[in-house]
Amino acid sequence: MSAPEGILTNRTTIPGEPVDWGGDRAGVRLLVIGNGSYETYNLPNAGAVTIGRAETADVRIDDPQASRSHARLTIGDLLFVEDLGSINGTRVRDRPIARGERVPIQSGETIAIGSSVLIVHVRSQRGAGGRVAADGPTYTEANLADAATITREDSMKAVYGVAERASAGTINILIMGETGVGKEVLAKTIHNSSPRRSGPSICINCAALSESLLESELFGYEKGAFTGATNAKVGLLEAAEGGTLFLDEVGEMPLSTQAKLLRVLETREVTRLGSVRPRHIDVRFIAATNRDLEVEVERSTFRRDLYFRLNGISIRIPPLRERRSEIRPLASSFLREICQELGRPEPRVSEAVLMALEQHDWPGNVRELKNVIERAVLLCGGVAIGLEHLPEKRRAPVVRAAVPNDRTDAALMPDDLPRPRGGGAGALPPGAEEERKRIMDALAACAGNQSRAAKLLDMPRRTFVAKLDRYNIPRPNKG
Repeated sequence: MSAPEGILTNRTTIPGEPVDWGGDRAGVRLLVIGNGSYETYNLPNAGAVTIGRAETADVRIDDPQASRSHARLTIGDLLFVEDLGSINGTRVRDRPIARGERVPIQSGETIAIGSSVLIVHVRSQRGAGGRVAADGPTYTEANLADAATITREDSMKAVYGVAERASAGTINILIMGETGVGKEVLAKTIHNSSPRRSGPSICINCAALSESLLESELFGYEKGAFTGATNAKVGLLEAAEGGTLFLDEVGEMPLSTQAKLLRVLETREVTRLGSVRPRHIDVRFIAATNRDLEVEVERSTFRRDLYFRLNGISIRIPPLRERRSEIRPLASSFLREICQELGRPEPRVSEAVLMALEQHDWPGNVRELKNVIERAVLLCGGVAIGLEHLPEKRRAPVVRAAVPNDRTDAALMPDDLPRPRGGGAGALPPGAEEERKRIMDALAACAGNQSRAAKLLDMPRRTFVAKLDRYNIPRPNKG
């Protein structure tokens, strides 16, 4: 394969040295696995990329079954692949696509062209000129230390503490958590903080592929292994040599494939389909699931021995509703990021909006929060974000009552409340000032009504009153 102008290309023949994945110079990367070799392309963050056998193709594939102008990959807010009228067709998720059909694809999904397989990987970091969707916040993309700017809850501090220690070794890691909490982001962060950071980081979504396709993608195959196998193909287990293989949604893996993966974990050897010669691999495995694998083991839908192999270290990412103190900094981070991408000034965000965000349970977790912020930025017109710019189900009622003083026509603002005695806010222990501010904001939004403020913070009234005394905040109803 030859590198088209403007696109960085690296090629490694298997076995060989790890691929240079191009650092942070691209937002989208394309891994092309062909006959005995694989090649990576760092693609632009926006635009169209042609794929085919012609010398003029942006991504050239030396595959006799590929047409000269075979397919087009469109990069933007979403990723799309389109067949350009090829002779042998293009397959996505083991399904042939019609000529001219634009099929959306996600990071980690595969595109089959002849005997070649193309895998798109989306990096959370974005550059100028376009953007692509990514799973989870970008604050954890660079390294584990960056998470300190967002992490507030002890549970998340524990997550990053374990991840930091685990990144230094080669032990297998199992990441658990609900959909949208950022499991793939944490996996990439562990890889980027590990001694394997210069090697490839490959993700495969086990739920997106059929059993037969998943097996061939993982293990590869030799020429003639089955009908249509006109060339040998390197599997992802070999392609991840010297790096990390991330098995997303591993709980969806078929039992037959689980048995073969277990053998690889035990021997660190992989045998391609149609071959009798095993090949040694040096790969670190990180798996993720939103299922309770212990329950799946009891149901006999997941192998017990594989579970223990993958679960060298288990990390559970708590859902966003269990770390509400991170909602504000996350929302601020997303707001800044989205406005930079759109080239807009950051709009003001009312306190009522922030409190409504903190009240919501976020079943879609961080991913849902980001979508809500992006929606609000687009709808507000760039001036200020109000409750009317949030989806209706995310709008928490903010009750305003008369203030028990002469200013009945105005809300009690945070700065109107006295600071704590005996040293002021500076005398509070780390983390307490943030909670104190949230309590004062709740009192301001509820015009000094303690019961409503406690309900707004999802806090028992007795606990709320105790915190007023702890932070030396005068109880408004007592004057």
